[in-house]
Amino acid sequence: MTTEPPPREPLPRPSLGVAGLRPALVVTLAVAAVATGAAALLGGREQVNGALVGAAMVGGFFLFGTVSTGLAAAYAPRVALFVALLTYTLQVVLLGVVLVGLTRSGAIATSVDVSWLAGVIIAGTLAWMAALVVHALAREVRR
Repeated sequence: MTTEPPPREPLPRPSLGVAGLRPALVVTLAVAAVATGAAALLGGREQVNGALVGAAMVGGFFLFGTVSTGLAAAYAPRVALFVALLTYTLQVVLLGVVLVGLTRSGAIATSVDVSWLAGVIIAGTLAWMAALVVHALAREVRR
């Protein structure tokens, strides 16, 4: 009988690959392209600007949230839920700040159509979430 402790298995290395990020980005970019094309056909420069700003907001906010939550889950799993909630709160606050900033700068009244902006934000959000859900369900079916 030896007093040596049993050999330890190496700790798993954290993975920075966030599941579903690529499909969510592709679907969101597709929605943005369709919305921008529709805005160009049905409206003018203000509508296209609204669609582009909305698409940039959705892509930027969700990319930031997904990557920061993925990093937290990879390196500190115990605080991942806290980071996810904090990130979500920050995204909502930043959305309000950007919309207030656009309104106060006069861009909403002169160069950005608020209905296209809101429509693309809503459509992009739904597309992002649907892509993540479909990706997660497809991974479960493959198991």
